[in-house]
Amino acid sequence: MLGNTYRLSVGISTLFVVSLSLFCACGAHAQSFPGDEHFKVETVAGGFIDAMEIAVASDGRVFVIERTGGIHLYDPKASETSKIGQLNVAVRKDEGYAREAGLLGITLDPDFDSNQWLYLYYSVPGARSVQRLSRFTFASKKLDSEKILLELRHDRENHVCHEGGSLAFGPDGNLFLSTGDNTCPFESSGFAPIDEREGRHFYDAQRSAANSNDLRGKVLRIRPTAEGGYEIPTGNLFPRGMANTRPEIYAMGCRNPFRISVDSRNGFLYWGEVGPDSGANTERGYQGYDELNQAKHAGYFGWPYFLADNKAYADFDFASNKVGDRFNPLKPVNHSPNNTGLTELPEAIEPLWFYPRASACAGPVYYYDDYPAVPSKLPRALDGCLIVYDWTSAWLRVLKLDPAGNIVFNEPWLGRHLFIHPVDMEMGSKGEVYLLEYGTPWYDGSDGKLKKITYTADPISFDVAVSDPRMKGLDASHEGTELISKSTCLACHTTEIKSIGPSYKAVAKKYAGDGAARERLAQKILKGGMGAWGPVPMPPHPQHKLEDTLKMIDSILSLED
Repeated sequence: MLGNTYRLSVGISTLFVVSLSLFCACGAHAQSFPGDEHFKVETVAGGFIDAMEIAVASDGRVFVIERTGGIHLYDPKASETSKIGQLNVAVRKDEGYAREAGLLGITLDPDFDSNQWLYLYYSVPGARSVQRLSRFTFASKKLDSEKILLELRHDRENHVCHEGGSLAFGPDGNLFLSTGDNTCPFESSGFAPIDEREGRHFYDAQRSAANSNDLRGKVLRIRPTAEGGYEIPTGNLFPRGMANTRPEIYAMGCRNPFRISVDSRNGFLYWGEVGPDSGANTERGYQGYDELNQAKHAGYFGWPYFLADNKAYADFDFASNKVGDRFNPLKPVNHSPNNTGLTELPEAIEPLWFYPRASACAGPVYYYDDYPAVPSKLPRALDGCLIVYDWTSAWLRVLKLDPAGNIVFNEPWLGRHLFIHPVDMEMGSKGEVYLLEYGTPWYDGSDGKLKKITYTADPISFDVAVSDPRMKGLDASHEGTELISKSTCLACHTTEIKSIGPSYKAVAKKYAGDGAARERLAQKILKGGMGAWGPVPMPPHPQHKLEDTLKMIDSILSLED
């Protein structure tokens, strides 16, 4: 649930042509890594509905939450999964409703072994539109004794999305919570949603992400108390009592900080920032980029005025369609009539890494010596590496960091394995990795899976040509099918089931007998479009060649035969 238009056909090779020019990944590093045949990827649990986030206990048990409110527990000793709760949550109910509401985040208390406390972040049902952070006690195999820590405003109308919702504790006992900008991005042509017209506050991220007096579009940092409340730790962005600010804010200027992690040794905060949809640079701004952010200290990270390495948007007037001056990352200002916070904002901080838009997520930082000496734990070659992944493109990468948090190298990992919408990743208690897959469709899918990644010194064989269930029915020998398999089309489309975008079969049926459809649809991939399948636009993809998009369309239209 990453809150963007459906991102059709951004090939993985295209995805990194810019990013890897920013951080040179040397082949020597790749050669020192064990190959994919030295990692076992196995499914240990499945059948989850819109799987969202996991939390791993010290005894190896894994808690899994579903967006629709389900809480499950996987026990590796018994190889069994049981449902331990069903939270009543608000979820998407129509096209005009919030697109990503529900049960969004989970983490365990640092003293979970003794107090059995866990924390959930969810959309509260009913007329009062809020998101809630609560503590629960896990007792007698069920959740009980809810303590409400924090609630924040949630605008559920007008197609808003970007809810964040990831939870993580730092090594000092502070709890981090990511929140999205809760804004509709679909009427800003893929650029900054800063619509200041009267009655259009749902389309203005200045009211949230750039508002120092609002908890949305942020990463919050608090210290939970034993009584069920929280304190404000020192070092947050704004001190307690400062006018027009909220002291819970640690990082502001976030669009959709979907998955966060905290380095267990130095406390550095990481998050993937899901970027905007523009496919080209114009006078209003730049093409969309995703960011991998690192916060060594509190700060402002740019949205909605800047993206990537502080590329600045223009101050666009939606009423007159006039393009104004570019915003200044050294002295950003928020003059929106929807802003209730400070006008002058802190200097914008650049991300650790960025690449053309997809759906960036931050995984854990791995330390080899922090885990028992078992053969199956990740190898020393990954020591000190931040593992990152992408929900849309479904790749994994390892970023080796030096003690100061700088990137030493940036390499792909497990590229021969199939992952379908990886949505969360945590270290297990024995140095293994648990990876959660959201599942195939955007809403109400029931094929979410929990996978375990372990190391093996002896190479193993696996089927590198495993069939992707989302492509079932497409001709595997068709050149266009191969192009689709190497793109991110499958993030938003499947052959048979409607996702955020139409199914391929529906496309083939709609345009059957239309002799001009082939060229028109191929051009639509390149230029983008909106309206044929509802209000969600498809962004332009000018980086593709026309001959490739024609082949992809041929494969899709052949389904009518």
